[in-house]
Amino acid sequence: MPETVFLSPQYDANVILLQGEGQHGEDSDQIPGENGMIYITGDTHGDFARFSAKRLRRAGMELTQEDYIIICGDFGLCWAKDKTFEYHCKNFAEKPYTILWVQGNHENYDMIGEYPLEEWHGGKVRHIIRDKVILLERGQVFEIEGKSFFAFGGASSHDIQGGILDHQTVDFAEQKRRADRAHLPYRILQESWWPQELPTEGELQEGLRNLERYHYEVDYVVTHCCGSSLQERLNAGTGRSCAADLLTDYLEILEQKLHYKHWYFGHYHRDCQPDERHTLVYYAILPLEQKESAAAGCGNYSVEEAKL
Repeated sequence: MPETVFLSPQYDANVILLQGEGQHGEDSDQIPGENGMIYITGDTHGDFARFSAKRLRRAGMELTQEDYIIICGDFGLCWAKDKTFEYHCKNFAEKPYTILWVQGNHENYDMIGEYPLEEWHGGKVRHIIRDKVILLERGQVFEIEGKSFFAFGGASSHDIQGGILDHQTVDFAEQKRRADRAHLPYRILQESWWPQELPTEGELQEGLRNLERYHYEVDYVVTHCCGSSLQERLNAGTGRSCAADLLTDYLEILEQKLHYKHWYFGHYHRDCQPDERHTLVYYAILPLEQKESAAAGCGNYSVEEAKL
């Protein structure tokens, strides 16, 4: 079994820049595209402090309008149409760079579905905030800065030991009381949980068709969860059980068929590199293609694990 390499944080707990002096610094040899830089980060769950200009500058990052940050699911922007949403939309609209993201399991899918599907860089997207925040739809292949990316968001929620409750059921209040008394986490249908967290058969098949067009060869894979066997390996010895499902099994099949340089994913709330071809991101903001140097010399560090 390959050893899991944990990434040690630099600067602060929320922003990690690994190697180099910054986005376009003299000592940085990380230029993934012709013009802009591409960074990868993990679940934000509506906490966007890591994207503040002050924190990015402390990490040596001066991002421009040519740069991208890709979030591996559970972005948390589309949760409720309230003043908080309006505030964050205004804030992201003023940032110079572009946020790209794939769906997680903690997203308001009904709200996301109100945004129209559009074509962008070879695949289907939803523009949440003009050209500043863009959702990369499931099963799509995108050409970004001369690199090809296969995106497939979604995952099963594992913080539902108290059940998925429905306001429409007659015993909703009693179910909620029982879960509260037992201190069991639960989710509420179409309030904090949506069945669209897992893909449809149509989305699974569309992903395969798009990969066939690329002869099952892309540069990067960006997902929220990972394949079933890697998920099992990540959870070994943690006391936490994340059962395989139709999506992790689908990604497991892709592991056998797909040729790629590197696979980035979130969901499991750790920053680590399980092996040479996979990077799990949570708090870290990683420059694309610098995962090897990032892992060098780091010790057994793990960040706080929150609800999945």
